[in-house]
Amino acid sequence: MRIITKKVSEISNHKYMRFDGKYWMTKQSIVFQNYSLIKDVFEIINGSVQTSHYVSEKTEFPYVRIGDIDYKYGIDGEDMLYLDNLDDVNDEKILRRDDLVLATIGATVGKIGLVSSCEGGTHSNNTVVLRAKSNDTAEARFYEKLFQTNLFIKYFFGVVSQKAQPNLQEYDLKNICVPIVSRKCIREALEAISPIEEKIQNLKLKVLKTQEIIDQIIASTFSIDYVAIHNVGRCKKQNASFSTLGNKNVNLRFSYRWNKATEIQNYLISKVNSCKKLGSFILNTQNGWSPECDDSKSEYQVLGIDSINKDGILSFANVKYSDVHKRNFDSYIVKDGDFFVSRGNTTDLVSLASIARINIDEPITIFPDLMIRITFSEEINKEYMAFIFNSFIGRLYFKYSTKGKNQTMVKVSPRELNDFYVPIPNQDTQKNIVDAIHCEISKQDEIKSEIAKLRVKIDEIIESTIRSAD
Repeated sequence: MRIITKKVSEISNHKYMRFDGKYWMTKQSIVFQNYSLIKDVFEIINGSVQTSHYVSEKTEFPYVRIGDIDYKYGIDGEDMLYLDNLDDVNDEKILRRDDLVLATIGATVGKIGLVSSCEGGTHSNNTVVLRAKSNDTAEARFYEKLFQTNLFIKYFFGVVSQKAQPNLQEYDLKNICVPIVSRKCIREALEAISPIEEKIQNLKLKVLKTQEIIDQIIASTFSIDYVAIHNVGRCKKQNASFSTLGNKNVNLRFSYRWNKATEIQNYLISKVNSCKKLGSFILNTQNGWSPECDDSKSEYQVLGIDSINKDGILSFANVKYSDVHKRNFDSYIVKDGDFFVSRGNTTDLVSLASIARINIDEPITIFPDLMIRITFSEEINKEYMAFIFNSFIGRLYFKYSTKGKNQTMVKVSPRELNDFYVPIPNQDTQKNIVDAIHCEISKQDEIKSEIAKLRVKIDEIIESTIRSAD
């Protein structure tokens, strides 16, 4: 237990009279002899777009969200969204080269990236821009690397106010201390970092997302034209006759979305001979239970919906705790090898699948109401089925077959699960697909590990530079 002693006058001088220990511990633990406040180095510009309502697939105006920023590698423009126009955005809020975009809310608070490819766009209300008051490009690049060190990631997270979720207030941001480093030291540091960054960029070109790995191997195994099936999903119009409304349509659904799912499934069935209804192999389904929870450790832990991952392995990283009990409590306990899908989520994430791998020391864990536990017959390799759910086959089907008033929360029922047509080859083929995916993911992990080691070297150069300057 750590105790911090503060005078009432120190606390009362803070705009919001912060008296939480985490805040003052952070302020006290990171001190530079020669420093400026962020407000003396940067102009702070709040985000300009409240929602993504105006976002289209592709225009000339990039839109930076929290999800486009990585803690260590800055802004990733690969999946960036775009605005139709910037008519309602003030000139100062249009991104300029060498701006720094900083995430200020949520679990990812403190993520920061340097503007380059997204120049001329804008940023969400969950971010702020730090615009250097000097015109020194090298200084902007140095500060990006400085703020991406573990030292400053902890610093940013340590000063946030935490109510419903972490929130970096502008007042606290302005008063964060940054070390004063001479331009000569900055140039020397960047010169040492440059060849390391070049190695990182070359390695990043070899990195594939888990989704890409799964999609490529499954498409190759079953000789599915990956582009063609995605084009079916992208089609903006859908023609359907009265006769087709009854085909595989027990509930007589006639929405555009359901007919889109049917067309995608029909395309798959026509290309893959081994497609069968998943319902023929489902022995049982069970929805979870969501007791009242809090963050304090208690009798047992409860998973969140983000426990389900595209890699097919259930995560126990972000859990809540509870001591509430109910009838048949034991039936909600997660067991080793259990197969789960998300019952409710956005259209892109609903019905992702993961398998539980329980360690001996893992505490009692309950799965929540927004997850379904599925028990399959012995013909199904559960890892194979998790990859099918998480591949383009599952993503496209559940994107259009699930029901909900809006796309921010749709739900899947046993009917959609039972009617899901999937390739069911023999067990040897299922295992070969699983092994091939694991092999490729292992190769990717090695590349990512090498990148992480290089990133540590960059942090060491930056921290050595600020120590020598101090």
